[in-house]
Amino acid sequence: MVNQIVSSTSTLRSGDSTQPTRIASQQPVAAVARVSEKKGSDASRQSAHSYNTSGSFLVQTARAHSQVAQAESAQQALRDASNLLGQMRQLARRSLNVQDNKKDQVQQSLHQLKGKLTRLTQGAQYDGQSVLYHDLTPRLDGESLSEQFTIKGMRFNTLRQHDEIVRFQFEEGQPASVRAKIESHMSLEEAAEALSTAFAPRDIQVKPDRYGDVVFSAPKAAWPSIRRGVWMSGGGQILPSGNPVKAKLENQDKTQVEPQQLEFGKPESTRKALVDIDRMLQKVSQSLAHLDKQQQAVVEQLDRIARSMAPTSRIINSDGSIEASWLQAPEEVSLLLIDNAVPTLLAQANATRHNVVALLEPAV
Repeated sequence: MVNQIVSSTSTLRSGDSTQPTRIASQQPVAAVARVSEKKGSDASRQSAHSYNTSGSFLVQTARAHSQVAQAESAQQALRDASNLLGQMRQLARRSLNVQDNKKDQVQQSLHQLKGKLTRLTQGAQYDGQSVLYHDLTPRLDGESLSEQFTIKGMRFNTLRQHDEIVRFQFEEGQPASVRAKIESHMSLEEAAEALSTAFAPRDIQVKPDRYGDVVFSAPKAAWPSIRRGVWMSGGGQILPSGNPVKAKLENQDKTQVEPQQLEFGKPESTRKALVDIDRMLQKVSQSLAHLDKQQQAVVEQLDRIARSMAPTSRIINSDGSIEASWLQAPEEVSLLLIDNAVPTLLAQANATRHNVVALLEPAV
């Protein structure tokens, strides 16, 4: 909280460690006459507008700063992944032609690189949150990605003589099991809706497809735990009756590759791994380009907000007094952002000096 203000007309800086010799008496800001006051309904609305625009700008600046920092963490992780993939590709090609007495050494190096890439994918973080998904896709706030998959062995396109209870048990996550009642008269769409309701606690949706089957959709972050094991049982019409059987899950994205899936033990698996590595490198390149565009969009958005702000949203009025609305900054957002956050944000995004000035001093 600001406890004192300068009585002269010099500009107040949040980073100043010393005060000029002439300072006001030890009184809170609210009691100082130099703070400009708004009178009348028009002035009140103007003050409210000033608070809303300036406060919103500070909040959005803080949020954008976090978004850019998170994206930069993801970019660095992806560059490291690209470097590891490049080394793996070089060694994998070499392993196909290396002499027998050196194969073990090359295989060991490939195994080490694969371990590094797996740990990078799982451990790259910003502010305690992962910045990469299992398949090297950037994991950013505000983006909701999902995985679509099917379960082999489910039969919805056959005639059902009676109602059936279908059960699914997960090896990981909560709830550990779900069940749904599929009535004999239900259409495929109704059966999919019943399954979707049953899977809702796991945040999984179910929809019919054009082949007389159903497709499951789960949050991308949840897919690894789902894929590790789902057991299912039924009444013999839709699902087999008796003891549960392990479901065969098939991801709809046939091109998806994860680091731990790369194998180099045999020439056939090594050739397949080389194709997968090229595919992963292409995906990393596309992700880096996407992050660059996203960061530029954040800077442009802040620039538009700054230019649309009214002149009264400045900290210091033309007569040298402090704008009261700026002293009511939103919770957890300090005036230090004016000196630090905005310039830092634009510098991270390679913004020009013109953009920095435009954000710090909105146009009239």
